[in-house]
Amino acid sequence: MHNDVRDIDCPSALKQLWDYLDHELTDERMAEVGQHLTSCQRCLPHHDFARRFLDALRSTRDEKLVPVELRATVMRKLTESGYQLH
Repeated sequence: MHNDVRDIDCPSALKQLWDYLDHELTDERMAEVGQHLTSCQRCLPHHDFARRFLDALRSTRDEKLVPVELRATVMRKLTESGYQLH
């Protein structure tokens, strides 16, 4: 462990799992979350499942872009259901 990487707990790591997998965190936070997710026996299965899930999605997606209207509808539904968009 590097001295500049601080330990984080399981709830914090799992809350940031999807942002971590999408590389949407700061470099410092990527290191913190990555260190936790790959070394914690309770969190590692969540990490591995999410990684396989995203890989499966990528392997089946069509090269066509999602229509703007569909994306807007999905984002609106997520917001209405309480999902916090970044």
